[in-house]
Amino acid sequence: MDGIAQSDRDDLDQRVGDLANHFVSAGFRFFLVGGVVRDLYLGERSEDIDITTDASPEESDKVLQSWADVIWRQGERFGTIGARKGDVIVEVTTHRSEHYVDTSRKPQVVFSESVLDDLNRRDFTINAMAIELPTWDLVDPFDGRGDLARQVLRTPLGPETAFSEDPLRMLRAARFVSRYSLDVEETLENAILNMAARISIVSKERISDEMAKFLLVDQPSEGLALLQRTGLLSQIIPSLEQSGEIESEGLDLTASEIHLRWAALLWPITQDKHQAQQLLRELRISKALSSRVGAIIEAARELSVVRDKKASTLRRLLHLTHPNMNPALSVLSAYQQSPDPEILEALRELEEEEGSGNFELPLDGFEVAKLIGEEGPLVGSMLRRLLENRIERGPLSKVQARKLVLEWKTEQK
Repeated sequence: MDGIAQSDRDDLDQRVGDLANHFVSAGFRFFLVGGVVRDLYLGERSEDIDITTDASPEESDKVLQSWADVIWRQGERFGTIGARKGDVIVEVTTHRSEHYVDTSRKPQVVFSESVLDDLNRRDFTINAMAIELPTWDLVDPFDGRGDLARQVLRTPLGPETAFSEDPLRMLRAARFVSRYSLDVEETLENAILNMAARISIVSKERISDEMAKFLLVDQPSEGLALLQRTGLLSQIIPSLEQSGEIESEGLDLTASEIHLRWAALLWPITQDKHQAQQLLRELRISKALSSRVGAIIEAARELSVVRDKKASTLRRLLHLTHPNMNPALSVLSAYQQSPDPEILEALRELEEEEGSGNFELPLDGFEVAKLIGEEGPLVGSMLRRLLENRIERGPLSKVQARKLVLEWKTEQK
């Protein structure tokens, strides 16, 4: 097939060619659809293999039973049966059209016998292509292959219709713009600009899932610029309206790791750990990720205000930013706000000499309690004073620590 390498075609035949023959032998049609087709034309290997067929869900289930090792049916009422054979995972969906009501993004599904009905409902033309197996005939009613070659993002139907039916597609547009270096049709961008507020009908969980996919593309800056130009990002993160524009290139300059990308996105909005965590909680981001991002932002704030190279200052900074110093420095570097190079060098030298900031004390709570002959709040107070002494003066031996504790104990009398 023109535009698809023979090796890529052979790879798909090896993975699902036998399954296609099962469907055809049973009297049904079998189409690769969506991302797997797009990726074939890009020369990329897709692990997600989506299939569409004129078989009903029950008929697909029956065919899959003769092929698969494992079958799951959670999506059966929407026409989708999932299956795995070896390391090959497929989702087989009956051709369907979808109808939406204004107040919900959950579609009313109507099954169809036509692959064209199925392609009509796809989000973008580059995802609205199908290849029939075993013949390898391309079905491309909206010239998705041409749009892919021209690097243009369009919707199969008018963008107002596409985004009204499923507003999450507006956010998904940013991901595709960034992932595939696509230009946005003017009508599509205007539709997002005019319909951004409609994202409010989408669940926070779905928005956060899509944001994660967007933030993890190699270079999300073009998509972020689109989100800002259209006001969609302000709809997702209302605090943006007060904070102004984010330099979109900052995201490109951080590693493609979700905690780093969230921290880089939020840093221009807020340097407050608790506010950052609140913003993420509102998006239903997990507590673990919210805490990690908040800690990186707090470390970045501490690093951004340091002005002197006193050993005690640097120890305190190491302690406050441990273990998030490197991620925080990455965020600051992305926005050209790194600390003075001399301070960074002094920090690295101190870290080599004394450790990364998780300063271990030579005495633990049990040893302090035994030494002072009592338990309770005083033990905690002694440990805090030992840590403060460690930060101010440097490493402590066990002998020095015991002497200090006994002196402080005497002061209590």
